[in-house]
Amino acid sequence: MKLSCHRVKNLSYILIDEFFDTNELVDVVQEVKDLKRFSLPASKTQTAEDCKGFKKTGKGLFLDELYVKNRSASAILTHNRKIFASELADYAEQFDSFFGFIRASNYDLCLLNYYTSGQEYKTHTDQSTISVVTFLKQGDFTGGEFVFPDQDHVVEPVHNRAVIFPSCVTHGAMPVGGEGARISIAQFIDFKANGR
Repeated sequence: MKLSCHRVKNLSYILIDEFFDTNELVDVVQEVKDLKRFSLPASKTQTAEDCKGFKKTGKGLFLDELYVKNRSASAILTHNRKIFASELADYAEQFDSFFGFIRASNYDLCLLNYYTSGQEYKTHTDQSTISVVTFLKQGDFTGGEFVFPDQDHVVEPVHNRAVIFPSCVTHGAMPVGGEGARISIAQFIDFKANGR
């Protein structure tokens, strides 16, 4: 993993390139392919809805619901646990004390998203404390940039890159063009009084 800290205006975020190691990435990419047939429109996953409708035009799937009886059967849910490793938590908290919440959390959910030509996720905020979005690329496409509009900042959706940021910050995914699919694995980290 290659970690880097970034601050843009009032936003602190962390990038992790090569989030999954080579072997993990093979398993994760295979699972992404296998699960595509189960993906649902935003109206079925109830994600980012406002008075004008759903902000996501891509499809998605909450992995925790699919693997409710055996999370360890999922390569994604197994390998994304590294976000809670003490070395990463130490690094993040030294950069910005807000990220100390990673260590204090006891609950997370994971949403796998698929975006093909013309699809996007309009700007929104998440209902958690910390969000982690990991990008994967299938085929060739253009666009799909990850944006923080209030900071006028763009993060390129590089294959196998994760971005960690406060969930309350407005963010979105620009429309995808061309062939292929932009995949994102969104992990929502929080604290629940009764745990999971």
